[in-house]
Amino acid sequence: KASITHPYGPVGRDYETAQPMSSTKYMRLLGMLMYLTRTRPDIMTATSFAGTKSHNPTTADYDDLLDIVEYIRTTRDTTYKLYKCTTEKNIQLTCEVDASYLTHKDSKGHTGYCMGFGWGKGAFFNKSQKQSVVTTSSTHAEMRAIFSLTKDILFVIQLCNDMGIDLKHPAIILEDNSAVVTMATEEASYLKKCRHFIMVINYVREQVEAGMVEIKKVKGEYNNADILTKKVRDKTFAVKAKHIMGGM
Repeated sequence: KASITHPYGPVGRDYETAQPMSSTKYMRLLGMLMYLTRTRPDIMTATSFAGTKSHNPTTADYDDLLDIVEYIRTTRDTTYKLYKCTTEKNIQLTCEVDASYLTHKDSKGHTGYCMGFGWGKGAFFNKSQKQSVVTTSSTHAEMRAIFSLTKDILFVIQLCNDMGIDLKHPAIILEDNSAVVTMATEEASYLKKCRHFIMVINYVREQVEAGMVEIKKVKGEYNNADILTKKVRDKTFAVKAKHIMGGM
């Protein structure tokens, strides 16, 4: 039997003809897996997608949950590592963010991001969540993801200040969409096309100008948040999951 390298089932699974099933049974297993994401963020996206089916689950949806269980069983020796900072001053908060566009049946996208004290040293906070509104472009979806991340960054900064932890400013956000980076850091000629989400842009730019965050371009192949936004089934899943879980 081939080794299991991701928590997703086969691409061709038949969801259309699958039979309805007990939501209680589905929610029981889903709840267990959601609790497990605390120490296994590599199943967070699979669990998040499964959560969108909790109202009217089918046998095919339940099979998706069983695929996550099987992945956990075969990778039970995988560890989640958080490394101690080598310095007590100027600790760098590093974040990676991504978003998928038109991912769900209702045309909503999916946000994913992670935070850590240094790239590849383990993410102490991970998020994979269906977006609450329908976005009109991939740029719109990505900007909403950064908007959500920026609010969480400000909370972490305030929390660290209250605990007397010396963070280096600004916090670094790694983003793979060039248009979003330009839009959030400088006046762009195409802002007229983005008036319907200008509030989101201005909020992020305000934090950039205040020196709270800095958005840097990163190649998509190095953006580990990619696996928090979509069902990644190729070999890059294991590589990016390893970085998020502190595998270096």
